Amino acid sequence: MRGKQRGLHSLPAADVRARFLQFFEANGHTVVPSAPLVPPGGDTSLLFTNAGMVPFKQVFLGAEQRSYVRATSAQRCVRAGGKHNDLEQVGLTRRHHTLFEMLGNFSFGDYFKEDAIAFSWRFLTQELGLPKERLHVTVLANDDEARALWKKVAQLSDRKIVSHGEDENFWAMGDSGPCGPCSEIFWDLGDHIQDPDERFLELWNLVFMQFFRNEGDVSGTLHPLPTPSVDTGMGLERIASVLQNVPSNYHTDVFAPLMAQVVDVMDRQRPRKRAGRTFADVLAEELDPRAPRFGTSQEIQAVRIVSDHLKATYAMLHDGIFPSNVGRGYVLRRIIRRAIRHAQNCGVEGAFLSAVPVPEWETAPGFAQMRSVVSNEERAFEEMLATGKRAMEKVFASAPGKLIAGADAFRLYDTFGVPLDITQVLAHERGMAVDTVGFDACLDEHKRKASESSAFGSHHGGVASTSAGSLGSDSASSVGEFVGYDTLDVHGARVLRVWGGSETTPAGNSSGNNSGEQQASASFWVTLDRSPFYAEGGGQVGDKGHLIVTAPRGSERSDSSDRSDRAVRIHVIDTKRLANDAIGLHCSAPTGLRLSAVESLLRASDAVVDAHVDRQRRAGCEVHHSATHLLQRALKQVVGDHVTQCGSLVAPDRLRFDFAHLGALSLDEMARVEQRVNELATAELAVRTRELPRAQAEQSGAICNFGDKYGDVVRVVEIGDGVSREFCGGTHVRNSAAVFPFVLLSEGSVAAGTRRVEAVAGSEGARHLQAKDKALQALAAQLETTPAKVPERVRKLQKQLQQLESYAQSLGDLLAALPPSPVARGRVEGDASALDVCFHDLRGGSSSSGNNSNSGDLSKVLRRRAEFLLRAAPESAHVVAIGGQVVCVADGARAHAGKLLQQIVKPLGGRGGGNAVFAQGSLPAESGVATSALALAQLVLAP
Repeated sequence: MRGKQRGLHSLPAADVRARFLQFFEANGHTVVPSAPLVPPGGDTSLLFTNAGMVPFKQVFLGAEQRSYVRATSAQRCVRAGGKHNDLEQVGLTRRHHTLFEMLGNFSFGDYFKEDAIAFSWRFLTQELGLPKERLHVTVLANDDEARALWKKVAQLSDRKIVSHGEDENFWAMGDSGPCGPCSEIFWDLGDHIQDPDERFLELWNLVFMQFFRNEGDVSGTLHPLPTPSVDTGMGLERIASVLQNVPSNYHTDVFAPLMAQVVDVMDRQRPRKRAGRTFADVLAEELDPRAPRFGTSQEIQAVRIVSDHLKATYAMLHDGIFPSNVGRGYVLRRIIRRAIRHAQNCGVEGAFLSAVPVPEWETAPGFAQMRSVVSNEERAFEEMLATGKRAMEKVFASAPGKLIAGADAFRLYDTFGVPLDITQVLAHERGMAVDTVGFDACLDEHKRKASESSAFGSHHGGVASTSAGSLGSDSASSVGEFVGYDTLDVHGARVLRVWGGSETTPAGNSSGNNSGEQQASASFWVTLDRSPFYAEGGGQVGDKGHLIVTAPRGSERSDSSDRSDRAVRIHVIDTKRLANDAIGLHCSAPTGLRLSAVESLLRASDAVVDAHVDRQRRAGCEVHHSATHLLQRALKQVVGDHVTQCGSLVAPDRLRFDFAHLGALSLDEMARVEQRVNELATAELAVRTRELPRAQAEQSGAICNFGDKYGDVVRVVEIGDGVSREFCGGTHVRNSAAVFPFVLLSEGSVAAGTRRVEAVAGSEGARHLQAKDKALQALAAQLETTPAKVPERVRKLQKQLQQLESYAQSLGDLLAALPPSPVARGRVEGDASALDVCFHDLRGGSSSSGNNSNSGDLSKVLRRRAEFLLRAAPESAHVVAIGGQVVCVADGARAHAGKLLQQIVKPLGGRGGGNAVFAQGSLPAESGVATSALALAQLVLAP
């Protein structure tokens, strides 16, 4: 591998990757597989894994320890959203991509600048054989150490070491955290290129993390790290373009094969060719090995865009990212739609993306489902454009000047479902722009009105008409405090607010009589200054329970001086979180009291309220919430790190967990997930909760749901020593032992790329296992076997059933083929005496049907029919014939089947043979009797 080798410039990208990993492995680095495109640990600061260092972020921050201090990887990255967004440049430039692969080597407090520089220089010049004279480097202006090391290690002159400021050569993980200077290695494409930005191609970036920056330090002081680290990254596609000596990344073997597949499909989907040139013609001109070029035509740009976006689409789907209207899913939707639009602008019609073969993914598990997702997105996009086309054209035509009003763009979005970015693209194609500030203002106003229209949503009964805005405008004193983490009972709580009361007359009570049995149902909402009731959130259902209210003197229930006589019990039937973050208790009035009286009682200034949570219901929720956390951990371990939560339900008697994954879980995976949860449960792991600054919680690796809104301080639930760590406001058990036994009930699909599992745990799990065991015992008794042998007994019964069904099918076929009676019957002279012989024909039998049948199958049918006839009438011999084939059966005592067959067919030029009970033969067509058994009988039985 050493030195510049003959033909090296045709080195495939896969070989470059292999050489890179092998080189660093040989130099003491651990090879780490590419991590999923969803950043690990619920990192909400990133949409995607956009650099090779992202999977090691917690290591660099000091929050995680690995078993190695040197690592190397070939990491798949996406840069299509957030801070690093190359989407609009993809296809237009030689180097930008939605998805790319970053080769990297990393040191966690081990080696530093000198070794990092030496490794990179040796790999490029010795392993890959690149000529030193075409390599240049940059350093930070005041990084004299790096400059001196480049001179020492690579013998570079000052002319080839260019200094830049912090904008170019200083890297930071964020406003706060590790940071440091970087040094970049460039490849000189040649002095025939005048533009220096185009002439020098950045190959490799070496980042030297040697400082720590505090966000709150206004002086900007950089504090030296006790153990400096190294993070490097080199784009595989870029180095491949150099080694393959081609003008762009799209000319390499990373893209060229896929582009050939793309143009084939796009040509089939474009009825009208432009200027007689197909996409294949355009691509052939682009990739011509004699004179490759980087074209700028609309067609070749579309081919590049579609090829790039397809690679990114399938990689994102594979890692559990699916099209949606928020977050990562929306970025994927934009990627798919951008590919479609650029193809449509070149005359491509109809769905085509899902028809393009993508060899690198076609053998991956779940590829069929991934392709189905792409197809569904194409169809949905076409329907959306078709629905909104007329409205869009009207907006474009009526716009004053070249600016689309934000209100008009929002109306397209709100009424016709046309996203803002699509309106922008279509406007740009017409030389127009969109007022995005106005659009955002309309969107914010729409959200505000939607929030005000319902505090909780229509399913919350009497509060559907309550204004969330009015609730939110209350003073902070009306919010109250949740104390339910520490206690389930509160004594002497104060009522902050009563509202939303409603009374309804039961069906059939048209008179409005509210006495006795005709008492009206009533419900209302209450907030307390201290509430032990958990409000529905994070998938966990709200608490139930009751309030004990002591009636003040003078009320209609204060006829007794004893406090207990004045107590009113009010049922809490649900708990919700209000728009102003207060806890709303949905209550029902007790029987015998009008709603107005109950509300008056609660509003009394000296009313005393005791609040009590239903303990059994809360305990069940706690078990199933902790079980949900362990389930997510087990799914990540068994199925893959790409598993991310898409939704959940935590109820007192069960849990439901939706997660991103393609394809159904196998029975083995289900069993392993269930086993892993039970292992964690029986390990008796402590469950701890902490409130941490959000940044600290993220650095700890705690999982959070991307897109959820969190405050500056978050609650983190940790099970064991980092076994499970999640952002969570729910209630939990104190020890994982309470989760045992954990039982998976079902697994299925709820949407494209989203799976759902349902399970029970704790006492509900034990109850389920007991019921299952009882059912098994009953089944064993029914099968007259032991529970352990039920599977074997069932298999035997299934086999017997299959045999009986086969026999019944055969019998049915025979019965269906039988005519009501023999077509002829008579006596045939035998060796000693005349024999009674019945001649039978298959129903509908003819020579034509016989000739159209497989001779072997026909022979079997004839034999089965003949044997059936013999069992039905053993006193006679039976002859069955069709299409020139003849079968004869007899009981062997009164008649010999073989001799009888010879006696029948031999005079007619036929042949055959057999034993005493069965014989078969055939007749030549020229015999004149090959058409049916009747014709044969007429000849044989002729006087």
